[in-house]
Amino acid sequence: MTHRCTTLLLHCIDFRFGKAIEKFLEKNRLSGSCDIVAAAGAAKNLAAPQKKTDKEFILRQIEISKKLHEIKKVILMNHADCGAYGGRKAFQSDKEEFERHAGDMREAKAILMAHHPSIMVETVFAKISHSGGIRFEETK
Repeated sequence: MTHRCTTLLLHCIDFRFGKAIEKFLEKNRLSGSCDIVAAAGAAKNLAAPQKKTDKEFILRQIEISKKLHEIKKVILMNHADCGAYGGRKAFQSDKEEFERHAGDMREAKAILMAHHPSIMVETVFAKISHSGGIRFEETK
């Protein structure tokens, strides 16, 4: 018996996003049918890993998902106020923070597409409003 899913989601380990990610998966009809990898910093592990093994781990998880579950798409999901990036305080503005994450996700996307040209890669940034709500934005 084979079991397949279309997508792998790579997101950060930050617990603050758990319920919002569940809703994101439901809204995108991926709930219960998506491989999920959580790693501190998410796409940073590919674009600017602290250790070579960080990048290797993520690439290996995607390779396993592709082999076992025949995924066709990877969603890279970074978020605002990420501790792996030093949190909000590491940036002069929300715009600078977003640009850093978007740049890392573009780099991570290029790396994934070089390793797996047949896989589509989407990039999503999760923003936390001052009221605590979470909004997802697709990035370019």
